[in-house]
Order: sequence, then structure tokens, then C-alpha cells
Amino acid sequence: MDLLEGSRLDGMVAKLKRCIYGLKQSPREWYYQLVEYLGPFGFVITAWDPCVLIHESGNLFLAIYVDDITLFGATGELKEQTINVLKTEFKVNDMGELNWLLGIQITFTDNGITLSQTTFIDKILNRFSMQDCKPVSIPIDSNHRLKAIEVDEQSTDTTAYQQIIGSLMYLVTGTRPNLAYTITHLSQFNSSPSITHLTAAKRVLRYLQGTNDTHLFYPWNNQLKMTAYTDASYGKCLDTR
Repeated sequence: MDLLEGSRLDGMVAKLKRCIYGLKQSPREWYYQLVEYLGPFGFVITAWDPCVLIHESGNLFLAIYVDDITLFGATGELKEQTINVLKTEFKVNDMGELNWLLGIQITFTDNGITLSQTTFIDKILNRFSMQDCKPVSIPIDSNHRLKAIEVDEQSTDTTAYQQIIGSLMYLVTGTRPNLAYTITHLSQFNSSPSITHLTAAKRVLRYLQGTNDTHLFYPWNNQLKMTAYTDASYGKCLDTR
């Protein structure tokens, strides 16, 4: 950047007192300012995610996404105090109870909490012109093994393929962990996808067409238990065995 006329001195530079919005380091500077401000009020950074802070009482979580802040905890004095603390230092718009967060719809009922990305799925299907596709019952064909592109095989648009996989990855990390294996497998061909790989990726979109209302449900007063399954069959990998 150049200093204004009349304020330039040979061999001298200026130090900014405030970070300029839009620069690469701006989000980092804002994050540290926010975290340092909340520290004296009992908030510490969690070990599993630097953008999630927890109050020393253990009763309130604070999630940060750039300048969007979400509070998770029981309604009460602590939550109101935290909101007032933020308003004291920053310009804050209190949006009330959380219904949408980063494309995830959050619904509270008497039975529990539901997380859904139906709207996001519809956007994906429209983006890749698959809104009228025929649904399928499984996301990947277990009888059709994928392998790296061969010399005589027709390649496809790498950017388009990566965009599909990236969109599907966001679904996996949000509300569709059932697609984790499929997307992990397809992402191995991101650098050089073929027509076959693109067809497999579009099959996942066809699967979403028929399951766009599938969601995560967390019931009240129920212990959460995660069950995982694995099939480590190196023999099925046609490239490396």
C-alpha cells in the first residue's frame, strides 16, 4: 500500500493501528481480538476446535465463524451476561433463537433437536443441473470398482468434479455422515478424474435426490452413542492392492 500524499518519508513505513478489512490476515486478527477479550470472562479455547470456546463453568459454548457467533447453553443469567459482554465491546445484532447455521436448518421440538440440510441439497442439485434426475437407492455401486484414470481413458472437467466432491464433503461434515465412505473414495480421484468418476459422483447426487429429507436427530435426555463400521480390504484397491 502507498501512504497518502504529504505523509511519505523516504525509508520509512507506517504501522496500522487497525487491521484493514478484506486482507488475508484480517480474520486472524479479528479472531485473536475476540478470544483475548473473552478470556477474562471465563472463556477458554477447546482442545478439539480453536473456533469453539467453552466457559469455565462448562455450561456455555461459544462457536465462531468469522464474525458470526453462536451461543450454545441453557437459557439463563450466564447466557445473558455473555451477550451483554459482547455488546459492550462490539456492535452486536442479537438474532434470537438459532434456526439456521451455515446452511443447516435447526429445529427444536419436545422430543429433541433435528439438523437438516434439505435446502442445501436442493441448491447442489440445481447447481449441477441434476434437479430432475432419477433417484437411486444407494450412493455408490458396490459392484463397480473405481480406479485411477488410464492413458486411453477420456478425462473430464477437473474443476467441475472437484466442486461436486467439495459440496458433498460439506454435507458429510454437517448432517450426512452416511456418505463418508463414498466421498472419501471419490475424492481420491480429484487430481485427474475420468468420465467414469464423474458418473459415480453424479450417482451420489441421484441418491440425494431421493433422500434429501434425511436428517440427524438428537433426542432429549438420551445418551449419545456412535457406532462405526469398517471394511479394510486392500485387495479391492485396483491401483495399489
